[in-house]
Amino acid sequence: MKATALADVGRKRPQNQDTFVIDSEPGQFIICDGMGGHAAGEVASKRAVELTAETL
Repeated sequence: MKATALADVGRKRPQNQDTFVIDSEPGQFIICDGMGGHAAGEVASKRAVELTAETL
C-alpha cells in the first residue's frame, strides 16, 4: 500500500496548523485540522496526532 498526504496553508493564514501522520504498516492515518489561526494551534494539532498515534 502507498499513501501520501499534502497540507496547504491556503489563502487566509500565514501558517499551516494542520498535522498528519501516515503509518501504513498497521494502517494508521491520522489527520488533525489546525485551530483556525488561534495561538499555538499547530502545537495542539501536533500533540493530538502524537497522543492518538501512541494510544492506537
